[in-house]
Amino acid sequence: MDPRFLNTPSYIGKSKQKLLRYLSRAYPLPAYLSEIARATNLSIQEVKDMLLGTGFTHQDDKSLVELGLVEIVEGEGFKYYRLSEEGRRFLDFLESQDFREKPFFQKNDVKSLIRVLDTTLSFAVDLALFDLLKLGLKYGVFHAISEKKHYADALVDIPVRNKILLKTMLETYTTLGFADSAFNRIWGRSIDYNLKLDAKSLSYLAPDVIPIFDRMFEFVEVSLNSKSPASFMDFDKNAEFWDMRLNSQLTKIYRAIIRELGEITRGKRVLDLGCGSVSPEEIGKAVGYEGLYMGVDFSHNLLDIAKRRVKRNGLDWVILKEIDVQKVKPKGEYDVVIMSFLLEYIPAIQRVINSAVNVLSEGGKLIIVEPFRENYPGIEAWEFFEKLTKEFVKFPSRNEIISSLEATGRTFRVEEFGKSVLVIEVL
Repeated sequence: MDPRFLNTPSYIGKSKQKLLRYLSRAYPLPAYLSEIARATNLSIQEVKDMLLGTGFTHQDDKSLVELGLVEIVEGEGFKYYRLSEEGRRFLDFLESQDFREKPFFQKNDVKSLIRVLDTTLSFAVDLALFDLLKLGLKYGVFHAISEKKHYADALVDIPVRNKILLKTMLETYTTLGFADSAFNRIWGRSIDYNLKLDAKSLSYLAPDVIPIFDRMFEFVEVSLNSKSPASFMDFDKNAEFWDMRLNSQLTKIYRAIIRELGEITRGKRVLDLGCGSVSPEEIGKAVGYEGLYMGVDFSHNLLDIAKRRVKRNGLDWVILKEIDVQKVKPKGEYDVVIMSFLLEYIPAIQRVINSAVNVLSEGGKLIIVEPFRENYPGIEAWEFFEKLTKEFVKFPSRNEIISSLEATGRTFRVEEFGKSVLVIEVL
């Protein structure tokens, strides 16, 4: 046990832990009070009390700033708050001492985790549909196309600057049945939108998908009101956003599923294509020094975050390569190859599937995690938001993946788990 933190946990309740973990996801960027309050579902006064000890709610506790776990950053006349290095070490300490809250990992059988994954991905589609409708109402899109109108006239009449993104939005409306189009004309339709979640489904929902979609909604609004069709979800320029996503409960759940289904234990050799910033640490710890973890990603900044975490944990057996997975030529043999939320950025997936299958040893497993499009009606709404990343193509279908596997000429067995996970075993 780290002696520096022996007395600290008595000052850190669940709300403060939640606040610290949000700042950890946002790191290295600081956050402001209202942003923290929204993400943690706390009031601004509660957040201020916990950070500074200025009110009465937590007057008997030491504040997070006083404890040295959070630092104040001054900028543009505002105060922002960022997790300190001491705060990051403290969170590691909490995890090592099993202080960590595990609401979903209490459902530790794979079947339950898969249900959480599928329920949350279905809810993500519903969120995207709702946000897309909200954009149409806010910017007068449905009013502008209430009668048949030439596409060019509709684009002029709707008061947004980014006409390229607006055209994509209109095309998405027609795909989803919110509008009709023919002969370069577009007109609105009656919309029937229902969101149904029973109490049992809610218990299998990872709620931090909501702030992620809130952030994407903000990105879309900024882009709609920008003349230049710039990428607002760039893997390098917005690495902190992607690191937040990769640190979410949803991603932790599907990595837990990958570890279980891939039987990733000490001594295993793992190749992770499109590894991002978090998997190298998590999966690297699972294989241990007796094994090997090779992570490949083309984002310099995400890999930089991953390298800092790997170094901090002394994971010398973790190797990270900065290269486009479409160009990678892996060598050696691996027990497991991972592709999680990767294929939607690959225009032609055959080559990547070939590379993955060819390096698997006999009995090795390729694990693919994706919201397979045939299982998620309305997924085009989600794709609209993801298109703010210039590399995004579309979410793949299960059949597309199976066809690519068959083209490799290898003998394999496919198992499907829920609506979002394929495990391919090479025979």
